[in-house]
Amino acid sequence: MKSVLFVCIENACRSQLAEAICNNNDELDLVAYSAGSNPGLEINPKAIASLQRIGIDHRGEPKGLSFYQDKTFDFVVGMGCGDKCPYIPGAKIIEWDIPDPKLMNQEDFDSVRDLIKLKISSDLI
Repeated sequence: MKSVLFVCIENACRSQLAEAICNNNDELDLVAYSAGSNPGLEINPKAIASLQRIGIDHRGEPKGLSFYQDKTFDFVVGMGCGDKCPYIPGAKIIEWDIPDPKLMNQEDFDSVRDLIKLKISSDLI
């Protein structure tokens, strides 16, 4: 099974959405993780609610990149936060330009969730 690390700044919205969507799709031969360069204190409640609307119950906490310092990945995906993806030997680096949904209304937030779901299907399968 291949592995992917989704990276953004706070690890509270986009990267958490991507991790949860990947890990709840049985059609993917992929295990997902997420981290942030400056992790927040909690997952954005809008992200949890957005995932629940598509049947995913995601719980967790934001993690820093150092949490995975001894792990290898097949893919590292930058979510479009302006941070450069960390160098991980052997990993294919992918940069996505996903808008930050943090201040969006719930409908627009769900559109970002759906964009992430689409990108996972098109870029990582």
